Amino acid sequence: MNTLIICGSRYGATRVIAGWIAERLGYECLIVDVKEAPDLHEFDLIIIGSGIYEERPMPEILNYIDKHIKILEEKKKVIFGVCLDTSGFFVRGKIHGGWEYVRPVIEKFQDPPLHAGVLHGEINPSKLTTDDEKRLMIFYNKMLKRNYAAIPFRTKMNKEEVWEFAERILSKLGGKFY
Repeated sequence: MNTLIICGSRYGATRVIAGWIAERLGYECLIVDVKEAPDLHEFDLIIIGSGIYEERPMPEILNYIDKHIKILEEKKKVIFGVCLDTSGFFVRGKIHGGWEYVRPVIEKFQDPPLHAGVLHGEINPSKLTTDDEKRLMIFYNKMLKRNYAAIPFRTKMNKEEVWEFAERILSKLGGKFY
């Protein structure tokens, strides 16, 4: 099965996860940044993954889907988001995190994706831009009421979780390793 994995990854975690998905699928997949995505016509399966920033998928991913929605509707597609909070929480009458992060991507399609999910990522302070570091400090210290002097390294990336996600894709494709 000719497979394309399109990534929106600011710091690389989504790209690593895309590699793990490809590894578990067991057949060759082309993994590209959303800015470099090739013509979609030659692919049977298109997997779209986005890092989650400020509680939403990357704008580049959403714009890409809008631009190519017609052909994407005709393809088998899979959607995944990468973040630290995959379970979600309820605050002040609003759901945050978890599936809410990928809902805007899923809802773009009339024909639903073959599979979708939210996978664990990481925050590596050594990779952050100054703006992202400032935003995270506000989040940790003002919203979570912590007293951090610096952003802590946090990872929840889990290859086993990603392989289970890929196995669900395979199951929905008829359980075949191509």
